[in-house]
This record gives sequence, C-alpha cells and structure tokens, in this order.
Amino acid sequence: MTKSTKRHRDAPRSATKHAAAGHTAKDKAAKEHYQREKQRRQRHSSAESDVMAAARREYLALLESDATKGKGGRPKKKIAPVIDADEPVDDADQD
Repeated sequence: MTKSTKRHRDAPRSATKHAAAGHTAKDKAAKEHYQREKQRRQRHSSAESDVMAAARREYLALLESDATKGKGGRPKKKIAPVIDADEPVDDADQD
C-alpha cells in the first residue's frame, strides 16, 4: 500500500476492542480465582522462625550502624609527601 491509499483509524485497535467487550464471565472468574488464591496463600504462609527473625534484626542493625557513620561518596585523594630539593637525601639507609 502506498501512503495515499492507506486508511486511517480514529482509535487504536485495543481501545475499541476492550471498550466494546466490557467485563465477561471469564474475566470475573479469573478475578475470583486470583482473590481465592491470594487468601489461601496468606492463610498458609508460615510464621518467621526465631533464627530468621534474629538474622533479620542483626542485618537491620548492621545497616543502621553503617548509615550513622556517614561514610560514602568518592574517597579523598591521597597526596604523596612532597620532598624538598634542599634536604639532603640519606643514602646511608640503603647500604
């Protein structure tokens, strides 16, 4: 097709397709299934064990201690000590 013979649509296909369809019985069944499954998983979720709870507390304490240090960002440059030309070089240490 060339540009001149191409038809133009007012709305995208998906917008007209879904707007006219509305909510079907299949959509309602899927939502109900989702809600049932969500409730079932919530009931059967195991409580956190004591070991995991202790590990979680330790990890959060570690994060808080690092946050209070204020460390972060780019490290400062380490400038090499400047050697003056006026000072004599001590060669006695090299023997």
